[in-house]
Amino acid sequence: MKNPKELKWSDLRTGIFFVLGLGFAAYLGIVIGKNTSLFSGVTTVKIMSKNMDGLTENNFVSASGKKIGTVSKLEFVTRKDSLFVVAQLKLRNEFANLVTKDSKASIRSLGILGDKYVEIETGTGTPVKDGEFIKLEQDAGMAGLTSNATKTLEKLNLVLDKLNNGDGPAGKLISDKKMGAELQETVTNLRKTSAELNRASAEISNGKGLLPKLLKDKAFADNTEQTIVNLKNAAAETETLMKSLNSDKGTLGKLNSDPHLYNNLNRTMVSLDSLLIDLKRAPSRYVRFTLF
Repeated sequence: MKNPKELKWSDLRTGIFFVLGLGFAAYLGIVIGKNTSLFSGVTTVKIMSKNMDGLTENNFVSASGKKIGTVSKLEFVTRKDSLFVVAQLKLRNEFANLVTKDSKASIRSLGILGDKYVEIETGTGTPVKDGEFIKLEQDAGMAGLTSNATKTLEKLNLVLDKLNNGDGPAGKLISDKKMGAELQETVTNLRKTSAELNRASAEISNGKGLLPKLLKDKAFADNTEQTIVNLKNAAAETETLMKSLNSDKGTLGKLNSDPHLYNNLNRTMVSLDSLLIDLKRAPSRYVRFTLF
């Protein structure tokens, strides 16, 4: 028969090994979850911001799309009376040299509504040391898109309100029937004018009418040009003649401006006409023929 004390010790030993096994399994789960290695060291770099945009502990860290570490801790700090959040990024030593002092980090999302992660843009400077900060560039993300969408909707609602109230030309077109009818009539007239211009252009291209001849027939164009020049000269001479008639210079001018000279000339013409009539009636009174 076994000793009862030995049975109790055996049970205790079994329980101790069971608890140690659970602890080791939990440790392995934590290590695997944080994407770290039991046999490699880590380098810690930090980022700081007033808003971590949903980043949580155990989210992964990547460089050029490859996982190089995890977010190990988030804590609040106060700087110059302002509250900030500092995130500690544990990077595997084999990738730590990719992160330099001029590297930039950004918080991104896996898909539209996916988990957050930290993307590090590698630099060309000196590699960071354990515990140093790198610059965090804030990405608008979904919050920025939502804000922009909200502003756009507000502007759209404002435009719709103005249209409904008849403000501005567009609002008047919607609310003022008379203005809409006038605009429609204007558009119709513009269409008619456009059609007439197209028809005139087609006639010009086909050589119909006076204008195409002026454009295409050089001889006709030269003759037309000379005719216009002659008309201009004739108009100038006519203007000169009219000026002479209006002035008291020359015979025509004196006749036009001196009534006494005109009356004398008129009486002379009447007398001459009477003389010619009398000469026809009695030529012997004025002409005598003598024969030797």
